[in-house]
Amino acid sequence: MDISPKLDLVVVVIANLLNLILSLIFLNRVFGRAEWEQWLGYGTLIMAFPLALIAIANLAARRSWVFWILPLMMVLFLVVEFVLDYWLKFNFRQTAWLGPYLLVYYLALFAMIGYSFLAGRPYGFITLVTYFINLAATFFSYARVGHGA
Repeated sequence: MDISPKLDLVVVVIANLLNLILSLIFLNRVFGRAEWEQWLGYGTLIMAFPLALIAIANLAARRSWVFWILPLMMVLFLVVEFVLDYWLKFNFRQTAWLGPYLLVYYLALFAMIGYSFLAGRPYGFITLVTYFINLAATFFSYARVGHGA
Protein backbone atom coordinates (compact mmCIF):
# COMPACT_ATOMS: atom_id res chain seq x y z
CA MET A 1 0.00 0.00 0.00
CA ASP A 2 1.47 3.33 -1.10
CA ILE A 3 0.88 6.04 1.49
CA SER A 4 2.76 8.70 -0.48
CA PRO A 5 -0.39 10.55 -1.63
CA LYS A 6 -1.56 10.78 1.99
CA LEU A 7 1.84 12.09 3.13
CA ASP A 8 1.77 14.60 0.30
CA LEU A 9 -1.66 15.81 1.39
CA VAL A 10 -0.41 16.26 4.96
CA VAL A 11 2.46 18.42 3.67
CA VAL A 12 -0.01 20.50 1.62
CA VAL A 13 -2.22 21.02 4.69
CA ILE A 14 0.81 22.00 6.78
CA ALA A 15 2.04 24.39 4.08
CA ASN A 16 -1.30 26.17 4.01
CA LEU A 17 -1.63 26.23 7.79
CA LEU A 18 1.85 27.73 8.04
CA ASN A 19 0.97 30.47 5.57
CA LEU A 20 -2.25 31.31 7.39
CA ILE A 21 -0.71 31.18 10.87
CA LEU A 22 2.20 33.33 9.72
CA SER A 23 -0.34 35.81 8.36
CA LEU A 24 -2.00 35.94 11.77
CA ILE A 25 1.40 36.43 13.43
CA PHE A 26 2.09 39.47 11.24
CA LEU A 27 -1.37 40.91 11.89
CA ASN A 28 -1.00 40.40 15.65
CA ARG A 29 2.34 42.20 15.47
CA VAL A 30 0.54 45.23 14.00
CA PHE A 31 -2.15 45.21 16.67
CA GLY A 32 0.32 44.74 19.54
CA ARG A 33 -0.82 41.31 20.66
CA ALA A 34 2.60 39.89 21.51
CA GLU A 35 1.16 37.01 23.56
CA TRP A 36 -0.97 35.85 20.61
CA GLU A 37 1.99 36.24 18.31
CA GLN A 38 4.08 34.03 20.58
CA TRP A 39 1.44 31.29 20.86
CA LEU A 40 0.83 31.30 17.12
CA GLY A 41 4.60 30.99 16.72
CA TYR A 42 4.56 27.86 18.85
CA GLY A 43 1.90 26.53 16.46
CA THR A 44 4.29 26.92 13.55
CA LEU A 45 7.21 25.34 15.40
CA ILE A 46 5.21 22.19 16.15
CA MET A 47 4.88 21.56 12.43
CA ALA A 48 8.60 20.81 12.17
CA PHE A 49 7.97 17.37 13.67
CA PRO A 50 5.49 15.96 11.11
CA LEU A 51 7.47 17.55 8.27
CA ALA A 52 10.67 15.88 9.49
CA LEU A 53 8.89 12.53 9.82
CA ILE A 54 7.42 12.86 6.33
CA ALA A 55 10.85 13.72 4.90
CA ILE A 56 12.27 10.60 6.55
CA ALA A 57 9.37 8.47 5.27
CA ASN A 58 9.84 9.82 1.74
CA LEU A 59 13.57 9.09 1.92
CA ALA A 60 12.91 5.56 3.22
CA ALA A 61 10.40 5.01 0.40
CA ARG A 62 13.14 6.03 -2.06
CA ARG A 63 11.06 8.82 -3.51
CA SER A 64 12.75 11.50 -5.54
CA TRP A 65 15.04 13.81 -3.56
CA VAL A 66 12.58 16.71 -3.84
CA PHE A 67 10.06 14.89 -1.64
CA TRP A 68 12.44 14.85 1.29
CA ILE A 69 14.58 17.98 0.67
CA LEU A 70 11.63 20.36 0.29
CA PRO A 71 10.05 19.54 3.67
CA LEU A 72 13.49 19.66 5.30
CA MET A 73 13.90 23.23 4.07
CA MET A 74 10.88 24.24 6.14
CA VAL A 75 12.18 22.19 9.06
CA LEU A 76 15.47 24.10 8.78
CA PHE A 77 13.63 27.42 8.89
CA LEU A 78 11.56 26.34 11.89
CA VAL A 79 14.73 25.27 13.73
CA VAL A 80 16.35 28.64 12.96
CA GLU A 81 13.17 30.37 14.15
CA PHE A 82 13.16 28.37 17.38
CA VAL A 83 16.82 29.05 18.12
CA LEU A 84 16.73 32.78 17.37
CA ASP A 85 13.28 33.78 18.65
CA TYR A 86 12.47 31.29 21.39
CA TRP A 87 15.72 29.91 22.75
CA LEU A 88 18.24 32.74 22.41
CA LYS A 89 15.55 35.45 22.27
CA PHE A 90 17.91 37.30 19.94
CA ASN A 91 16.57 40.55 18.45
CA PHE A 92 18.03 39.69 15.03
CA ARG A 93 15.42 41.63 13.05
CA GLN A 94 17.30 44.85 13.77
CA THR A 95 20.70 43.42 12.76
CA ALA A 96 22.58 42.14 9.72
CA TRP A 97 21.20 38.65 10.55
CA LEU A 98 17.85 39.67 9.08
CA GLY A 99 18.99 39.09 5.48
CA PRO A 100 20.10 35.46 5.94
CA TYR A 101 17.02 34.80 8.08
CA LEU A 102 14.70 36.11 5.35
CA LEU A 103 16.55 34.06 2.74
CA VAL A 104 15.92 30.86 4.71
CA TYR A 105 12.32 31.96 5.39
CA TYR A 106 11.41 32.56 1.76
CA LEU A 107 13.27 29.49 0.49
CA ALA A 108 11.27 27.40 2.98
CA LEU A 109 7.98 28.97 1.85
CA PHE A 110 8.88 28.42 -1.82
CA ALA A 111 9.80 24.82 -0.99
CA MET A 112 6.31 24.28 0.44
CA ILE A 113 4.74 25.81 -2.67
CA GLY A 114 6.87 23.54 -4.85
CA TYR A 115 5.94 20.45 -2.84
CA SER A 116 2.27 21.38 -3.08
CA PHE A 117 2.51 21.61 -6.87
CA LEU A 118 4.22 18.21 -6.93
CA ALA A 119 1.27 16.82 -4.97
CA GLY A 120 -1.12 18.24 -7.56
CA ARG A 121 -1.75 21.44 -9.49
CA PRO A 122 -4.88 22.38 -7.51
CA TYR A 123 -2.95 21.95 -4.25
CA GLY A 124 -0.16 24.11 -5.59
CA PHE A 125 -2.51 26.90 -6.56
CA ILE A 126 -4.25 26.79 -3.19
CA THR A 127 -0.87 27.02 -1.46
CA LEU A 128 0.09 29.89 -3.75
CA VAL A 129 -3.07 31.75 -2.69
CA THR A 130 -2.29 31.28 1.02
CA TYR A 131 1.30 32.35 0.34
CA PHE A 132 0.03 35.61 -1.20
CA ILE A 133 -2.22 36.12 1.85
CA ASN A 134 0.90 35.66 3.99
CA LEU A 135 2.82 38.10 1.77
CA ALA A 136 0.04 40.71 2.03
CA ALA A 137 0.05 40.39 5.83
CA THR A 138 3.84 40.68 5.79
CA PHE A 139 3.74 43.90 3.75
CA PHE A 140 0.97 45.33 5.94
CA SER A 141 2.94 44.54 9.08
CA TYR A 142 6.17 45.94 7.69
CA ALA A 143 4.42 49.16 6.60
CA ARG A 144 2.97 49.62 10.09
CA VAL A 145 5.68 48.40 12.50
CA GLY A 146 8.75 47.50 10.44
CA HIS A 147 10.20 44.13 11.27
CA GLY A 148 8.76 44.17 14.77
CA ALA A 149 10.43 43.13 17.95
